[in-house]
Amino acid sequence: MKYIPLAFLLTLLNQTALAATEEVWELQRDRDGIQIYTRSVEGSKFKAVKAEMEIDAPIRELVGLVMDTDACPEWAALCKDSEVVQQTSETDLHVYTLNDVPWPVKDRDAVARVLWSQDEAGIVTMRAELVSGFVPETKKAMRLTYGKTAWIFVPVGPDRTRVISEAHLDPGGATPAWVTNMLLVDSPFDTMAGMRTLVASGRYQDAQIEFLGSVSAAE
Repeated sequence: MKYIPLAFLLTLLNQTALAATEEVWELQRDRDGIQIYTRSVEGSKFKAVKAEMEIDAPIRELVGLVMDTDACPEWAALCKDSEVVQQTSETDLHVYTLNDVPWPVKDRDAVARVLWSQDEAGIVTMRAELVSGFVPETKKAMRLTYGKTAWIFVPVGPDRTRVISEAHLDPGGATPAWVTNMLLVDSPFDTMAGMRTLVASGRYQDAQIEFLGSVSAAE
């Protein structure tokens, strides 16, 4: 497998940021090997968030975990339910997610189109953008209408991966400051920690991901 020089990696990560502006990422938390950053987005009152860590696991296992929608409540913060509602191919699908937001804030749900890709350097990216339709709205949750998220998996050594997640969401409705802080710092941190724990359990060591191709074969 081809591994990426650090200087090139940093340049690449800057290019993959979801926000449209060139605002600087500000470090909000650096603990237990996980870094959380936020930055302003032009034209939005909500900040974008980025989480990063390195983990001793091959990309194949990490992709297997993210693709396992049934496991979402086990590792992704706030996730109460998740399921594929339409799948065109292994790399193009629509996913419904219900998020359990603490009382008194109403739960949020969303449908996202999810696209997976892999470049020549072995970097795997999942990008998701919220869309309308596919699942009827319910009074039990507020349907989110705007949001973009991404998972980026970068090979940095034998069976070691740099994991980056990015998100820019409009949480909808009246959102107390403590909820905003939770979404921007606590939830991304807990999600990264949950991913690391579940992958370490060995559940995805036999994951077979067809689109990874040469990456899977080289590991």
